[in-house]
Amino acid sequence: MKALIIIDMTNDFVFEKYEYEGREYEGSLVAPLGRTIIDPIVKLVKKALSRGNTAVVRLPKDHYNAFTNPRLELELAELGIDEVFITGLVDEVCIYHNALGFLERGFRTNVVKGCTVPFEEKKGKKALEELKACGAKLVDAVPEDIGIILLLEDEHDENSEEIKSGSWPPHNMKGTPGALTVKPIRDVLESRK
Repeated sequence: MKALIIIDMTNDFVFEKYEYEGREYEGSLVAPLGRTIIDPIVKLVKKALSRGNTAVVRLPKDHYNAFTNPRLELELAELGIDEVFITGLVDEVCIYHNALGFLERGFRTNVVKGCTVPFEEKKGKKALEELKACGAKLVDAVPEDIGIILLLEDEHDENSEEIKSGSWPPHNMKGTPGALTVKPIRDVLESRK
């Protein structure tokens, strides 16, 4: 089974300012080019959902590497996923570490060009080159037969190692609008109900 993976397309990572339920918020840890991949990801989601039987699964992560959550491997096994198409944020951190995690576990791993961006262009390019050297493919499109859309999204509470360490400011805090998938992607996912 093939899965479209969407990593960290949340308000705190994408928007400097955003509105939620009539109130304005500021994002934190904003990827400067995050907004530029919203529309391409929305198109991929629409394409995947057009089959009519595509499942959507959301799995929060409290670390840049989603494989620190043991539920991820269980979900992947239960869903029968063997090939992934990765989109989202950011090339040199979450895309890199999660793609390596998939590769290390034997998944056919693809990173969709034009659907990921870096914090820093030079570091992002190097990360993608390393992924390619490790066996990931950089692809221009996803196949028609995506069966699962898997949202891997940062979500923290005050006990999160990232937050407690002080190396990262509070971001994507559980229960806040900052931890929500950006509205255009969320709207497309919710339209299938």
